[in-house]
Amino acid sequence: MLANLSGDVAIADITQACSLSVSYFARAFRRTMGVPPYKWLMNERIRKAKTLLSQSRLGICEVALACGFVDQSHLTRVFRCTVGQTPRLWRKEAGTRTD
Repeated sequence: MLANLSGDVAIADITQACSLSVSYFARAFRRTMGVPPYKWLMNERIRKAKTLLSQSRLGICEVALACGFVDQSHLTRVFRCTVGQTPRLWRKEAGTRTD
């Protein structure tokens, strides 16, 4: 899943490759990782977005696409819910952050 953050990660494809049912995989994943697969995936995409925002000059739209979000609006919505501020504001303040 990490290797394909920017692409479409379908749980059904992963479960089929592992010869598991979707429900069994989801339960086992949550038990192991502490969060459901979709939530884990969104957290990883946000982590990657933070790295790109702080270490590159890519535009926010380009960051969104590189991290597997449909568009800039999708990244902004998820980022704001997860981080508490927009990617633009976070990037502006990133120079003073330690996280």
